[in-house]
Amino acid sequence: AVGILTVLFNRQILKYLGTNALAVYGIIVNISSFVQCCAYSVGQASQPIISMNLGTKLGGRIKQTLDMRWNQLLFSVLDGLSLIAPMLYVRIFMTPTKEILEIAPSIIRSYGISFLLLPLNVFSTYYFQAMVKPTAAFLISVARGLVLSGILIFLLPIIAGANAIWFAMPITELIIAIFVIALIIRYTKQLPVQKKNS
Repeated sequence: AVGILTVLFNRQILKYLGTNALAVYGIIVNISSFVQCCAYSVGQASQPIISMNLGTKLGGRIKQTLDMRWNQLLFSVLDGLSLIAPMLYVRIFMTPTKEILEIAPSIIRSYGISFLLLPLNVFSTYYFQAMVKPTAAFLISVARGLVLSGILIFLLPIIAGANAIWFAMPITELIIAIFVIALIIRYTKQLPVQKKNS
C-alpha cells in the first residue's frame, strides 16, 4: 500500500506541480518513513503486553498501555520541527536550489501536520490486532494506507487546486483518527475488570 501510494503521489505531483515539488516530496517520504518506523516500534512493543493482559483478563493494565503521553511528545517535537524549521529537513537531504527554497517550507508544513496523528493511527492497528479485532485493524490499515488517501490524492487537486494535494495525508490521518478513537473507547469499555480479593 505504501509503495502504491508513493507512486500515486509521484504521478499527481509531477502532473500538477512539476519536478521541484517532486524533489521536496522525496524529502517528505524520508521523514515520514522515520516517523512511521518510530510508530511501528511503539505498536510492536505494546502488542505482546496487550495480548498477554487480555488473556489474563487484566483490563487495567491494557488501559495503562493507552497512556501515550511520552510517545506523543516525541512526535509533537517532530511535527513542531516540520512547522517551525522545515528547511532543517531540506538541508539534511539536499543542497537546495532557489526554487526549492521558495516552495519547500509551505509543502513540508502542510504535509507535516499529518505527523501529529500518524502515531495514534499506526498504534491502533497493533492495538486492535492484540485485542483480537482483526477487521478493525484491517480496515484502518487499508483505508489509511491506500483507499482514503488515494481518493484524496486524486480529488483534492481537482477540487481545491494543485497545492491541496499536500493536505491529502493530514485529512486522511484526521478522519482515520476520529474512527480510531471511537473504536478504542468502545473496545476499552469492554475490557475485563480485575476483581479485588476480599
